[in-house]
Amino acid sequence: MAKRRLRTGPTAALPAKPSQADLLRLVRLADPEAREDGADIVAVDVRVHAPVEADPELVGGELEQVWACRVVAEGPLPFDYFDRYLAEGIAFRLGGLAVCRGEVTDPADSDRGGPAVILPERPTADELRAVLSGLDDSPKADVGDETGSDDSATDDTAPEDTTTADATPAETGTGATADTATDADAKAETDAKTDAEAEASVDAETEAAAEVPEVAEAAEVTAAPGDDIKPDDIKPDDFLYTVGDIRVLVVPEKGRPPAVQELLPFATELTAIELRGDDPEKVGALALRLADALNGLIVDRWRFRIDAAEDLLPPG
Repeated sequence: MAKRRLRTGPTAALPAKPSQADLLRLVRLADPEAREDGADIVAVDVRVHAPVEADPELVGGELEQVWACRVVAEGPLPFDYFDRYLAEGIAFRLGGLAVCRGEVTDPADSDRGGPAVILPERPTADELRAVLSGLDDSPKADVGDETGSDDSATDDTAPEDTTTADATPAETGTGATADTATDADAKAETDAKTDAEAEASVDAETEAAAEVPEVAEAAEVTAAPGDDIKPDDIKPDDFLYTVGDIRVLVVPEKGRPPAVQELLPFATELTAIELRGDDPEKVGALALRLADALNGLIVDRWRFRIDAAEDLLPPG
């Protein structure tokens, strides 16, 4: 295969040649129906070419020996960047590097993105809060960071009427003057209260704006690898929780990852509970417990199926 095509990628650059059986096992984590096609492997409409020996220059000399597997889309993708995710996921699991458009990256070094629990039905804010708070030995779920929670959009309770009805004005001039003074005092008190509420609102908005970058970072996996989610990408219906030092963001799942196709007969739209934290094993343990409680399936940031917290760690 031409070096130019390998450099264009997506390509998984590996330190050793994997057997076809090992490669098929890994690809089936992304698509359980992946199959062999001669020396290649096909997942959905994406072909993973058999590994070929390549010059270490392909990865800037980062590897002493390079076996390259180019990934080529031959038809519609089940979701955006599925071919690139395949190359990066394979490289991660085999201790290699990924090459795409001439850029070399090490998937093991990426600190963006994380696992997700994929559900066939979106939980309400109350349901998720109950699950998070009910997990044994887990820190209490902090809902202070909720964004656009389902149960905060409307309120059926009418505000209490604090005005006085059927007030009878005094028949004397003195009474009229007293009523006027009372009205003036009430107006002054109302104005002061309004000013205080407005100031508190500004402070709250300022504080919320300061937290937006964290919320934006939490949604990283919903974009292409390496792309940043902007604050505007967080939709009003998305909501965020924290459990200890782990952030939990509920968002619609874009596309239909083949790894969770067993959920699709029962769902028209999938939901992703994205988890973010600095300790992959700790995040993975929470993902497993959420999946068990909500009957979901877990995928990593490349949408490969995972069954144990250790699957989120780079090899060796």
